[in-house]
Amino acid sequence: MDLNVQNKELLSPLGNEPHAFAKFVINAKQYPASIIEEIAIGQTLGAWEEQFVKRSVLIEKVAKIVTYERTENSHIVTLAFPHNIWHGKLSWLLTILYGKMSFYENIQLNSVWFSSDCFSKNILQGPKWNANALKEKVGANLLHPLLMGILKPNVAMADEQICSFYQEAAQAGLHILKDDEIRHDESFSNTLKRVEQVSNVAEKNGLKTLYAVHFQFCAFSFKEQIVQLHNAGAQALLINTWTSGIDFLQQLRTLTHLPILSHPALVGAFGIRESSSTIHPRVTLAQLIRAAGADLSLFPSPYGKLGLEKSLALDIAHSCQLKNENWEINSTIPVPSAGIKPEHAKEAKKDFGKDFVLNAGTGIFANHKGITSTIKLFREELDKQ
Repeated sequence: MDLNVQNKELLSPLGNEPHAFAKFVINAKQYPASIIEEIAIGQTLGAWEEQFVKRSVLIEKVAKIVTYERTENSHIVTLAFPHNIWHGKLSWLLTILYGKMSFYENIQLNSVWFSSDCFSKNILQGPKWNANALKEKVGANLLHPLLMGILKPNVAMADEQICSFYQEAAQAGLHILKDDEIRHDESFSNTLKRVEQVSNVAEKNGLKTLYAVHFQFCAFSFKEQIVQLHNAGAQALLINTWTSGIDFLQQLRTLTHLPILSHPALVGAFGIRESSSTIHPRVTLAQLIRAAGADLSLFPSPYGKLGLEKSLALDIAHSCQLKNENWEINSTIPVPSAGIKPEHAKEAKKDFGKDFVLNAGTGIFANHKGITSTIKLFREELDKQ
């Protein structure tokens, strides 16, 4: 490794402790290579001071430099962060990786992954539902993608109208129907009432379509609320991960067997371009939420009004589904969204394969052809061999 550091302990081999790994891309014209040592020590120990802490303890807790590459414009470095400084809590890890570093311009948190022994049933679980399990749950063909609809205008819609839309969409072939992420009920009892009514419609008519209710985070009562949602017949949960906090997702995963949909609200603030984002979209929309337990990841498709570059959208999907020694947990199902219309279905299937969910809002519920006809148009294309 062609990197000079003052503290040689940063180059020592990793021990048997589980580690999280983070790749940083640093503007080499703005920062000298010594910034790497500042990240490794400053973000784990605060400072290397042997007069206050035993050297052996400092060595155990400091980040280690795993790989380094110098390109014309960048320092590209991978650091390993021992489990004993973040203890399986992703919000703690994110603070260590990028809390203070977020104030440094042109330092990108590019990628995050984990040694397999970081995962456990008690703290860091990963997703419960893979693509095949979800397809079986909704009675879909394992060889075809799923179709999701976003209720529009969900914010102003009465429960009876939602139930009517649910029944029509389900009978037309929709697999998942979800709340809009901006629907917030003033009282949780209203949420429970809506869930119960949709559940009753599903049971009465033998419908397998999942209704994903927006579960609005309340720090004081969400553990009790999830029990109430289960009892009301909840089928799936939508959460705004990055406004509610990654801890909410991680804790929620330990409390429910229901499919969890992670919405990307706020992620655009970190940047949506490969080179200019502060936190690369694969970190927020795939790697961290997959580790936390999101079963489905919603993100802007390359086709609609908020379109990501196709290469970036495909990279997010790849990171959701990657299988190797660091990602032995279930995949998170990619959900390209925003501005989706029936004419996008063919290209989406070509781009994302069979294990994804195509998500449309006004493309279904405001289409002049009507809900049933539009869903059938989507399904005809998605179900082609």
